[in-house]
Amino acid sequence: TAAAATSVPSGPTSTPRAVVVPTALPTPTAIPEPAGLKRGGSLRVVMGVDYNTFDPPLLLGMPDVIITQHTNDNLLLRQNDLALKPLLAESWETNDDLTQYTFKLREGVKFSHGKEFTAEDVVYSFKRLLDPDVGSPARSTVGIITDVVAVNDHTVRFDLDATNAFLPDTMSIYQARITPSDIDAKRLVGETFGTGPFVLTEHVPGERSVLERNPDYWEKGTPYLDELVFLYMPEPETKAEALKTGAVDAYFRTDTQSVSSLEAHPETRVSETASASYLNLTMDMRVAPWDNKLVRQAMQAATDRQAIRQAALFGKGAIARDHPIPPNDPHFAADVEVPPYDPVRAKELLAEAGYPDGLEVTLFTAAVAGASMVEMAVALKESATPAGFEINIERMPEDQYWASVWMTEPFTTVYWNGRTPNLALSIVYLSDAEWNESRYYNPIIDDLIAKARSQTDQEARKQTYAEVQRILIDDVPRIIPVFQPYFVSMRNNVRGLEAHPNGWLILNNTWIDN
Repeated sequence: TAAAATSVPSGPTSTPRAVVVPTALPTPTAIPEPAGLKRGGSLRVVMGVDYNTFDPPLLLGMPDVIITQHTNDNLLLRQNDLALKPLLAESWETNDDLTQYTFKLREGVKFSHGKEFTAEDVVYSFKRLLDPDVGSPARSTVGIITDVVAVNDHTVRFDLDATNAFLPDTMSIYQARITPSDIDAKRLVGETFGTGPFVLTEHVPGERSVLERNPDYWEKGTPYLDELVFLYMPEPETKAEALKTGAVDAYFRTDTQSVSSLEAHPETRVSETASASYLNLTMDMRVAPWDNKLVRQAMQAATDRQAIRQAALFGKGAIARDHPIPPNDPHFAADVEVPPYDPVRAKELLAEAGYPDGLEVTLFTAAVAGASMVEMAVALKESATPAGFEINIERMPEDQYWASVWMTEPFTTVYWNGRTPNLALSIVYLSDAEWNESRYYNPIIDDLIAKARSQTDQEARKQTYAEVQRILIDDVPRIIPVFQPYFVSMRNNVRGLEAHPNGWLILNNTWIDN
């Protein structure tokens, strides 16, 4: 079927038209004030330990993402129901060939330090995001933008290098949060200056972050809470126990192994959602033995996906096929199969690659909140042993992993938040992507990703993505064995909090029923 068209209010600078989008974007659900709402109070949320920066273009760790999600706004943000909610942009329109998007910006909005929000802040934020000297990992995702122009104080135009139906969704990525143009960017490492529903008042790395309600927030009536307190703990058992005892109110990115005990506890509950988030194994294709396609294919054949699903996800989630498009996505190619688990075939491939006596490798991993990477590593070690691989598992501290292990060591476990096919492929597989963790270089893949962006017909785009899936399965730059669901657990008196398909945490409409 053809892509759906969603009508949006027109802005002042071009002819109004329907915005053609890659898949149907549901209309955001209006959230009326809930019955029995009790305003105020403090919500204590426990999550894993990770802190790098609050500077949006450079966001990496999930706590940093969640903090800035509440202190800053995007132009648009995908909600729990997968709708794109207008935040700092009230509406948008395009020209006829989808090479230009014009956004009407919200008026009367102030940053937490008092500056009025205008189009110059959008221009400033996106030009930093596009600046190669800033080094944002999302630069390849937004690289289709050739210019950002302030038409007037409350209208901004994005000029693109080609037809692109995905730009509104791109506005929702966490690196696209808007920061003020009058603040030295160096301050954004440890401070926040935003238009979001909360203001950061205290940050003790590795211990806690405290956010207070923004009294000047543009969305009247929200947030319901007066305060958010994020507490950082490394071990799943410690976080689960803190929730059970009432030391915290919610456990974000609940680890899979904690779900059953929290579901059984009389004072806690668990929210679960399917997602396009996945666990994967990355092999640096620049260095031996991973520069040899036969070795990568041998590891692929030595991967028991069902065993990993059971060990890492307790049988939950879905089997993946070495690409980031999940089975419930309309672009998933059901007829494009991944080779089955076959230790005999893996041995043959290793011998053909020059390792007739097997191969010893080191796999780096870490116990990261909400991602069972260690369990995946152990299951892989067991399934790969009869295939001739001797895998030595090197477990690293979580607070060092993303900064000094991932994209440094040649064989690592990784997890990725769910994204649309365009974003998921662009951020990892484009030859010039900052987060091209396998250092994969394939101009054919680059061209296919660009081609899909310009296709407004869903069937045509599906065929393009099917070819991408075939190539990635054959080249094996990464092994993606499973898609994982997201869990967030909470005390029974917490209302308005549900797991997000992107693995985010949106607390604007959360409240405590004391």
